[in-house]
Amino acid sequence: MGRVEESWVNRVMTTTPIDASTRVSAEEAAAATPTDRNRAVDFYRAVAMGVVAVGHWLGMVAVLDGGELVGGNLLDFSPEYGWITWVGQVMPLFFFVGGFASATSLRSAERKGVRPADWVATRLHRMVTPAAVLAGFWAVALVVGGVVGGFGIVAAGAVGAAIPLWFLANYTIDTAIAPYTHRWFRSHPGRLVGGLLVLFAIGEVASFAGVRMLPQINWVIGWLGFQVAGFAWQAGRLPTGRRLALLAGAVWAAALAVVHFGPWPSVMLHHGGLDHSPTHPPSTALMFFGFAYSLTAAAAAPAVTRWLERSPRAWKTTIGANVIAMSVYLWHMTAAVVVAGVAYGIGLLPDVEPGTTGWWWTKVPFLVANLAVLVPLVRRVAPVEQRALLGGGTSWRRGMPSMLVAAAVLSASVKAWSSPQPLVLVAGLAGTLAVWQFALRDRAASTTADLPRTTNGS
Repeated sequence: MGRVEESWVNRVMTTTPIDASTRVSAEEAAAATPTDRNRAVDFYRAVAMGVVAVGHWLGMVAVLDGGELVGGNLLDFSPEYGWITWVGQVMPLFFFVGGFASATSLRSAERKGVRPADWVATRLHRMVTPAAVLAGFWAVALVVGGVVGGFGIVAAGAVGAAIPLWFLANYTIDTAIAPYTHRWFRSHPGRLVGGLLVLFAIGEVASFAGVRMLPQINWVIGWLGFQVAGFAWQAGRLPTGRRLALLAGAVWAAALAVVHFGPWPSVMLHHGGLDHSPTHPPSTALMFFGFAYSLTAAAAAPAVTRWLERSPRAWKTTIGANVIAMSVYLWHMTAAVVVAGVAYGIGLLPDVEPGTTGWWWTKVPFLVANLAVLVPLVRRVAPVEQRALLGGGTSWRRGMPSMLVAAAVLSASVKAWSSPQPLVLVAGLAGTLAVWQFALRDRAASTTADLPRTTNGS
């Protein structure tokens, strides 16, 4: 993309308030980058979003079997492709770099006297506004589907489009409690990490003991662990250089040992037929894998940053990718669902076994079609994402407890959105839109100087 919002420079690269109604070129944004910026954080974030989109497209199954529509995940049909997840499971990395960015932003907010509730409200506004557009799209689609007698098929499409949204549900919780977890990390890092390990162990033991509900705490604890590791990276508490590379190698060895000798499968994504899911909720195997992945990224970050400093084109591309990353992430499955729906309607879905050579060849035209649908969608919705990133902060008129309640309702609503139960699905869409409309849409007329604008504080 050729141009980005002025706020990209104002929000994360400079400390000078500027008119948010103007635009700057990507070249000007790149030139405004501080010399101490960890550019690898931005690069990893953009790459992670792209890998997720391509991975979902490659793994999506929509075929005919005896004339009947069959859909799902490739691993449900061909679990032998589980090795691909050791490359494509990038969500631990996203939470890791998110922790780095949150820690930087929280430090800046603290210096500027920004209230924790306002910081959380601003961050959630930036995340939820693009998601509210997607929720509105599917809410309207469900109404139209109900009117024309196609509610069921539209509901199935809405559930498919919500596949990536578990991330938003978990990240909402991590963001809402970040002012606390970051403060505890700075004051008592050992106690915080030790407490998280104990809680995670309780959830893991409960899972193997067949205790209901208690293992679900690891939905929060597991992903929060990667965010806290990002705090450690930002604070300079991780080893550096060769020591960090050796540590990453040791954790990779531990991850391989866990799946070889332990009860967990050698796959890093959930699919049907597993005795012990690696991710639902996060397991010991995923934690070792995720920390190995994240530490490897941290070890490579200096070299990645130097490359981005030497290559203006690569850095401009990274900037451009970051200002549309959320739009791509949110809408890529909607594009795939639309393409699959049209193909089914006109009789172009393949009748071939998933995972076979013939099936892989059928993916080529579908990938092209998915991209052809996604590009105009992103062009249409990306300005909403970019406006949500503009300089002014959101002012939360109440205290932190009510902010936590709003975040909990939002997280539960996004989770419910992916339910195959129609009433739960509708409640999830309605809840997402309600939290945005009544809690996060209203923005105070604050100046750009009110927001934290620091290196990697996006």
